[in-house]
Amino acid sequence: MYCKRILILQQSNARFAERGKELCGLVKLVNNGTDNTDVTVFVTNADIRMLGEWWLLLSFNRIPVSRQLNTLNNCVFSLPQQSLDNVSCLLVKREDKCFEAARAHTGDSACDSLYRQMDALCRILPDDSSAYEQFVASTDNYYGKVDVEHLKVAADSRYKSVADYSDAFERFYASGGRSDYYESVKNEISRVFVQFPPYYPLIRKYRECFFVRIDFPKSERYFVLGVLQKEGRIRYICYGLPAERDGISDKDFVYVDNVPTAFWMLFQDAQTGQISAINGLV
Repeated sequence: MYCKRILILQQSNARFAERGKELCGLVKLVNNGTDNTDVTVFVTNADIRMLGEWWLLLSFNRIPVSRQLNTLNNCVFSLPQQSLDNVSCLLVKREDKCFEAARAHTGDSACDSLYRQMDALCRILPDDSSAYEQFVASTDNYYGKVDVEHLKVAADSRYKSVADYSDAFERFYASGGRSDYYESVKNEISRVFVQFPPYYPLIRKYRECFFVRIDFPKSERYFVLGVLQKEGRIRYICYGLPAERDGISDKDFVYVDNVPTAFWMLFQDAQTGQISAINGLV
């Protein structure tokens, strides 16, 4: 049975973040009808200059699994199929000893149990990594034989996530906007963040943020979608169009100067859903 879970990593130790930024990321877990659970890990604002190893510890219904990460930028691996009802995870930095950097959970939290087992779990390496994992590790995501039809289906699903978010956006306003906006669209916007690549120029510009770049099909045009946080809480959803400084006269758009591309940006209040001026986040 197809099942997907998205866990948003929240920083628990600022020592492992870049100076002046907050470490954050996500873990995507997918059961797609095979005998495997596919795992994708993305972490941003981590200080990768520090020596040591990065590990992901997972608990599925309180059964622990560990995996050393060879990259923090979309690390992909597979596990024997797991139940996704109750999942917890820790992002761990192993130096002379192990340190928790971030955590997340859905269902019953077992993060504290993983924390107590960190040193033991960060010494377990899989003896039988799959041929696919060996291939990815040795070729750095180079694909010799490309299944074109599979890629078409994957591309369609990417843009479906944008359509689903648009539908959730419209449902919020059709209902009169009486609930917390971000809570009402959180599942849909998380899927967009998983499906599209991170946009680093804006991730580096703002503290406590995450942005993706969404290219229009069959076009060179694109826009960016992101979130800004304050004290660990989502405060604004951001929509940006690359543009020259004199390109838009609408008073709701804010000109954001950035390298290599400047943007006209809309900032939407995460609680009310209304277009808002940003206060104290940049």
